[in-house]
Amino acid sequence: MLQVELDTSVGNLGVETTHYRGHTPEEWAQMAANRIVGISNSAPEPIKQQAHVFKQQVEAVLADYMHKAIASHICTVGNILEQKGHSDMAEIIRRL
Repeated sequence: MLQVELDTSVGNLGVETTHYRGHTPEEWAQMAANRIVGISNSAPEPIKQQAHVFKQQVEAVLADYMHKAIASHICTVGNILEQKGHSDMAEIIRRL
């Protein structure tokens, strides 16, 4: 007989909502940084301060690259529309 014992854990769950809009790159960066950088409540105060500064730097880098990714995607979509003969739609997308 095969017997397997599994121990599972969901972990920390959270819900982030917006009202009639999507999340901004800064909001996504904050959520990602919260998953990447964990700061222990029991850590010594100087370590916690360093960790908070590091977390803010991670958020800034993530937000910057998300803005660049969005701009790159808009460029790609615009170019595809242009290649398909939809210059008018390409221009609208680029102005968003």
